Amino acid sequence: MRGTLPADKFEVKAEINVTPMIDVMLVLLIIFMVVTPVMVQASLPEARTAEFQRDKHPTLVIDARGGYALDFAGKTERIPADRLQARLAQLYAPRPNDHVIFLKADRHVGYGHVLTALDAARDVGIRRVAAITDLPPRERRR
Repeated sequence: MRGTLPADKFEVKAEINVTPMIDVMLVLLIIFMVVTPVMVQASLPEARTAEFQRDKHPTLVIDARGGYALDFAGKTERIPADRLQARLAQLYAPRPNDHVIFLKADRHVGYGHVLTALDAARDVGIRRVAAITDLPPRERRR
């Protein structure tokens, strides 16, 4: 019998073929790695009330371009990003028990700029950050 093969060559195996499953999982992983950074978009919430005491605590303002400014006691001072931590340390040095700062960021600022500000504040010893939000447009008219 020339054209026949031994019977053990065609034996049925009860094993799962995982190669197609791994291929699908890798494709999905790559898709999620590419799409996830595009989907992440943090925006500050709108509040019902925006009352706070500016004269007690400094306000760190981040504009739409990522520029920093300190607003304290009615004065606004622009600060370069590389000098932010040093300026916060200088401002909070005479206030060892004050661990609060207000943060007001433009709605369109990148989240990285907010994290840079929070890291600088944390490194100086500021433990509480109060976020200042804008009122919704319909409530500003009242």
